[in-house]
Amino acid sequence: MTPLLALRGVSKTYVRGASDRDVLIEASLDVHAGAFVAVFGGRSSGKTTLLKVAAGLERPDQGTVFYGGRDLNALSSSALASIHRTEIAWVDRSGPQTDELTMVDYIGLPLLRTHGYGAARRVALETLARVGASECAFARWRDLSDAERAQISIVHALARKPRLMVLDDPTAGLDLVERGRVLGLLRTTADESRCGVLMAVPDFPAMIRAHEVLALSGGRLISATPAQQAVVIDFPDRQRSV
Repeated sequence: MTPLLALRGVSKTYVRGASDRDVLIEASLDVHAGAFVAVFGGRSSGKTTLLKVAAGLERPDQGTVFYGGRDLNALSSSALASIHRTEIAWVDRSGPQTDELTMVDYIGLPLLRTHGYGAARRVALETLARVGASECAFARWRDLSDAERAQISIVHALARKPRLMVLDDPTAGLDLVERGRVLGLLRTTADESRCGVLMAVPDFPAMIRAHEVLALSGGRLISATPAQQAVVIDFPDRQRSV
């Protein structure tokens, strides 16, 4: 089966002053539709660079990034922008550019290109309800907790029904139960929506719902947990067998 996302021999070097830093060295990985892949690494290990290259937001110095069988680096800027609008969702907790938007409007904003205002608002409300975050619909970013911001950032992506979600450490600063809710949402997204999920994490508790775990060390990716042996730990607030 052709992977939804495939990195092949990807390398990336940054020049800092008189020295070069090899952030990625011949990194390769696959993310299939419906797979939840976590990449573990310490601070400054290159996780964010890996994600940006995987999402087509940065170009590798060497190697190839395939999405849906297409070489992302060979696409025109307009074709790549179209994929980012409709198929690949980059998820972080930066929030809306203005603090005056309610969350339902923030989530519906990317849909206005293809939906009318009423339809975009309806999809936003339905997506919030589906993940149990309806209480955040008319709140503003400044009013949300860290856990709610993580959840809304994911909902902002989910409303577009992407084929691939790329997330940069969405559980940072959350306690164990809050992490469980966010990671449970990502696992459910992969299992039920057949969306590929690629996530960077800084420590072990954030990996426990992934189908596959990779470690990034010294610029190199190492398979830490084969998909068929993935370990899933249930949290007290959500009993779910996988």
